Amino acid sequence: MATTTFSQLLVFAALVLVGHATRLPDGPIVRTQYGDVRGMYVEEGTIFLGLPFGVPPVGELRWKPPRAYNKSWAPDVRDGTVPGPACRQGGCEPDSNDYQHIFNRDKARTQSEDCLYLNVFVPRSVLNSTARLPVMCYFHGGTYNSGTGAALIYDGRILANKTSTIVVTTNYRLAAFGYLVTGEGDDDARGNYGTLDQIEALKWVQHNIADFGGDKDKVTIFGQSAGSDSVAVLLTSSRAADLFHQAIMLSVPFSITHKTQVEAIRLGNDFTKFANCSVGDMKCLRSKSADEILQAQDKVDDYIANPFRLLELFLQWGPTVDGDVLPRQTVDSFTNGQFQGKPFIIGTVLDEAILFIYSALSKPMSKVELDGAALAFLHGKGPAALREYNPPQTSDYRPFLSRAVTDWVFECSTRNVIRNSVQSAENDVWLYVFDHTFSSSFKTFWLEQPFCLGHVCHGEDIPFVFQTPKLINLTFTTDEQVMADTMAYHYGNFAHTGDPNKPSPYVYTTGNVLKTPLNWPKYNGGNQFPNMNFTTPQNVIVQDYNKEKCDFWDKENIYTGTN
Repeated sequence: MATTTFSQLLVFAALVLVGHATRLPDGPIVRTQYGDVRGMYVEEGTIFLGLPFGVPPVGELRWKPPRAYNKSWAPDVRDGTVPGPACRQGGCEPDSNDYQHIFNRDKARTQSEDCLYLNVFVPRSVLNSTARLPVMCYFHGGTYNSGTGAALIYDGRILANKTSTIVVTTNYRLAAFGYLVTGEGDDDARGNYGTLDQIEALKWVQHNIADFGGDKDKVTIFGQSAGSDSVAVLLTSSRAADLFHQAIMLSVPFSITHKTQVEAIRLGNDFTKFANCSVGDMKCLRSKSADEILQAQDKVDDYIANPFRLLELFLQWGPTVDGDVLPRQTVDSFTNGQFQGKPFIIGTVLDEAILFIYSALSKPMSKVELDGAALAFLHGKGPAALREYNPPQTSDYRPFLSRAVTDWVFECSTRNVIRNSVQSAENDVWLYVFDHTFSSSFKTFWLEQPFCLGHVCHGEDIPFVFQTPKLINLTFTTDEQVMADTMAYHYGNFAHTGDPNKPSPYVYTTGNVLKTPLNWPKYNGGNQFPNMNFTTPQNVIVQDYNKEKCDFWDKENIYTGTN
């Protein structure tokens, strides 16, 4: 392990290489257990990209649990100014449009099965402090089949600087590469490799983050969409219990259950056939190129493993309930008090489902189609849902379906989880809803999903959490900047103190942050179930948000894995 502090290296090593005669461009050099790594200075601090945390999962290691990275690159100095490859996924070609900046940030948009890399963002405050800073480790979304921690939209430099934390973003194996299940034999693909990659990244943080000024005993994990589902999984998995201390979950689709082993094997068998291999022939599957794996993956995109759980079509790949990494459905874990009693913040955006409904249904929906969808997805509880929402006659029922799915899949299942957490004596929990629509300066963000303009679609909060529009020459309005900075204030306080209201002297509190930030009460009945509404022109507290509809879904008991 390093014996030189990051602060010392940042001051003295920018121009001098330790024990190496070759001159590299100016940049901070940090000594790690693997050798020295050179990052780059930015206005907000320093960045180190493409740090390996696992042995490349290729060849015979495809569909094997990750192995901790264990090689030295000394005496060379590793170049930490370029990202590692993204994990293999469809699309993301160099000539593909990337209006949301979610592809790998290098010009070639490099992908590889050798993709177990993470990135570290260090704030300016390290220069003036010998104290170890809290760590915020982010897991990206993308329905477990796309995305990368090195995307520009998740660049952590501004968030790190405003929260005075070390921000880590990481890759993990995706789709068939990360979650294929072929059976339960010793050589079978057992699934959950992407989740094990996330755990391995957290182990890397425990062993190495001190070299970059971080405190391994103050780790907050956070994520959005599949990334927040990952956080929920880690909160219920004993394998991750000692690797983090609190959590933030943005838009968890709790009502989309994870596949059982039996369901995952059915999908895996179909995948194997499309890969032109015999069921159970792992040698054949490992001999296939990554492109052939992606082609087989595309062919099972609409495979239905369980006709009684059609909602899984929106999350074809992902963690499997194996009794180990994922012991049970996450909703059931929270219902039964079988989760780690750690502080957490959780919430949703206003119009979560519009992105999915309008992407799936390009034409107006008739009443007959609406009724059919309710019966197909909700079965015997479909008629009750139709009566509850009771849409008036119209030429397009997609808006009503979007509202109902937002409540069912996101908002009310989230309320169900946080209420069960409180009943299980986890009192340090906070709930929010984000309802701000993009200003006109962000019109390109939804260029390929124009139906999201004027709505608060799934993912619309990410640019405000990371404040990355600045990096692509976009600007917030004054009100948007205030909102983004108050979010950083609350999340930064949470990372430092375990309470979004308890000020830390290191968190950004000048400029656009309100002089008297709104108090965000803990979520419980005694506080009348408060919900922080992140909005413009200023945040407000709403009591018992969306009570009527969430009471309905609770009564129907539709979220749990047993329904």
